[in-house]
Amino acid sequence: MTGYANGSFKLDSSVSLSVEIRALNNRYLDLNIRLDDDLKYLEAKIKSLLSDTIKRGKVECRISKSLNQQSKSSYSDDQIKDALKIMKRVAHLTKQEFSATPHEIINFINSNQKPKNININEKALLTALSNVLKNFNKDRAREGKNLSSILKQNVNAIIAHVKNVRKFYKDDAKEHQQKLIKKLSDINSEIDQQRLQQEVVYFLQKSDIEEELSRILSHNKEIVDLLKSKDPVGKKLDFMMQELNREANTLGSKSISTRISSLAVDIKVLIEQMREQIQNIE
Repeated sequence: MTGYANGSFKLDSSVSLSVEIRALNNRYLDLNIRLDDDLKYLEAKIKSLLSDTIKRGKVECRISKSLNQQSKSSYSDDQIKDALKIMKRVAHLTKQEFSATPHEIINFINSNQKPKNININEKALLTALSNVLKNFNKDRAREGKNLSSILKQNVNAIIAHVKNVRKFYKDDAKEHQQKLIKKLSDINSEIDQQRLQQEVVYFLQKSDIEEELSRILSHNKEIVDLLKSKDPVGKKLDFMMQELNREANTLGSKSISTRISSLAVDIKVLIEQMREQIQNIE
């Protein structure tokens, strides 16, 4: 599922931490962790913390540090001279008249000042990440709730189609049976009645779809139960879609009327819609 959260944390009087987590839909977990060079030694722990909670999605986590303003309040003459030299050079190359206020010069120095080798409290960093991760999961939970609602609507639509198939099948089977008897009788007016009954029984057995309908309903019930779970269910739902699709295919192949065939197609369309949505579920 998609999700986003960020946060800024003041670790001490001199250093602040910026944490950002974003995710796009993906069938598997794809973690991309971006850290300042001197934070890379924590990459394994950060990855472990993220993967313990996130099971699916293309996830990007960015963590960077910055100096607090009070730690940048003192500037050397050399820093100011270098900044002026660069700013004048830019103005000359762009053929603009040079002018800069003290505030603009300070901002320029700050924007080009990269803190290096700043000691970071590891526990504080992981705590900050955990806090952002909680908000990230809340964001994903909201989307999960919406997806669950959509899937339940599809389940209810499939159940309604199954009820109609059952209702139509009784009349269609009876009509088809009468047509079969007439056809066999036309071919051979002296056909053995016992043989005729055998053919009818064979037809009824071959076209019986009650087992497929019962399995479709059973799978739908299991899907609803899975959606209530607080554990990751994406892969289980993937499997249920395969099972549902198999039963829908068999239902279509056994169809004895155009209206049952049409309903079987409608069921398959709903299953495909569910399959696409389930790729977004953890």
